[in-house]
Amino acid sequence: MLNGIGNSVLRNLISVGSNVNTTANSTAAQSHLQAEASTKVTFSEVSEAIAAIYKIVPAQVQNSGALSSNLQAQLNAASQSGGVGMSGIGSSLLKGLKQSSDNVTLSVPATAATSVASSSQSAVALTVTTQSGIEVSLQMTRQQGGLVVELNTSGGKLNRDEAAAISQLSDGLQKALDGLDAGNTQLDISDLMKFDSAQLKSVDLKTDLRNGNNVTQSLNLHADDKERWLGFHNGDVSIKLDTDVSKLTQAGSAEQQAAALDQWSAKFDQAAARGHGDRDMLDLFKASFRALNTTEGQASHSINTQRVIAIDANAAKNGAISGLADFSASYQQTPRSDNPYKPEEQDTFSLEVAQQTRSQQHTDTQDLTQDTLFKLKASFHTALDSDGAAKLTALKSSQNYRYHLIDDEERSQTAVSQNKKGELTAQTTQQLTQHETVKSYQQAKLIDSIEIPHSEKKVSSLNYARALFEREN
Repeated sequence: MLNGIGNSVLRNLISVGSNVNTTANSTAAQSHLQAEASTKVTFSEVSEAIAAIYKIVPAQVQNSGALSSNLQAQLNAASQSGGVGMSGIGSSLLKGLKQSSDNVTLSVPATAATSVASSSQSAVALTVTTQSGIEVSLQMTRQQGGLVVELNTSGGKLNRDEAAAISQLSDGLQKALDGLDAGNTQLDISDLMKFDSAQLKSVDLKTDLRNGNNVTQSLNLHADDKERWLGFHNGDVSIKLDTDVSKLTQAGSAEQQAAALDQWSAKFDQAAARGHGDRDMLDLFKASFRALNTTEGQASHSINTQRVIAIDANAAKNGAISGLADFSASYQQTPRSDNPYKPEEQDTFSLEVAQQTRSQQHTDTQDLTQDTLFKLKASFHTALDSDGAAKLTALKSSQNYRYHLIDDEERSQTAVSQNKKGELTAQTTQQLTQHETVKSYQQAKLIDSIEIPHSEKKVSSLNYARALFEREN
């Protein structure tokens, strides 16, 4: 393991006594993998769905029918609540689909919502598309003019199984919304990722919370049988995640995935310790990263009777590769100017991570390459005489501190070859490059500047027999 930031495959190879070569100050691993989620994933406030919801005028919306006393009580509570949870009314409507798939419109005028701060408004858009092409949309908004909730079905009539599958999303929806509203914000989306894919094609959830025109919280979540992605931001952090679920033959068992995700979680924690990251905000990233990358592993379902076993399934089953679907993710904390005397000297923390797998089949052999990327950039202040927090003010006399700048990058590549018997040879190359600059100030004067570079390279190899798979009927 390189400086506490290691690759699970490499650790496994080391533990069984394979050959390991360590080289310091070597060149970077030959990989151009980048974390593309940062440019691919968008936030909900730029979506047409959220823009359309904010165009709804509550005073012009009429209830679609008589309301039960329970539903009326829920509506009244929702109109006076903050956040995006709406007191569970959206969840209640989804549950009701098992009894009736009729469209529902609910409205509470502003005169009944006087407890809501006039500058606070929110919007929620849930869109579920069935395998048959029917679309169910739940729209909820709380604005200056009141509250509106609409549940609409288009493209056909839901059958019993489709209605039940959408209804089962109700608890997951409410968990997600309640987590966003919690005092200690949570991204609890794991249940929404477990939708019944036999009945449902895709699930999209967008939430938007704002104070006036200022967006204070935003979630954009999508999941289908090809891709999952999430964009989230609030005043403290920006998170973007993208997972490719179109090639799940490389996805291992639940136990293998959990172990790999635990190792990624440990890497994130180690980075937070090194770069002084915000642990609470990082927990949001870790939870969503785990939810999107916990997939239905299909490596163990490959058929024994295949003439040529797929190398990705064979490698995943053997543990030669991570067992995770490919992903890309970025995490960036909002920069802070914690030194009033030098506000341009910001405290920052960001991560970029990615995995990409490619395979190629020849006449009798197959090749696979799995690349991973882990990047940390951070800057922070510490006291001049300890690792504790610096007590900085606008006074020159307070300017006794160290300013740290960290720029780390780790790349690993596992190259796997499979012969016609299904036997594997795997070689993992891991390259770590770290650089830290520490500037020391006394009475605002630079008294020292230290550069701390570090580089390591490790190469490991191991052979595997053909994996054993259960036969499928």
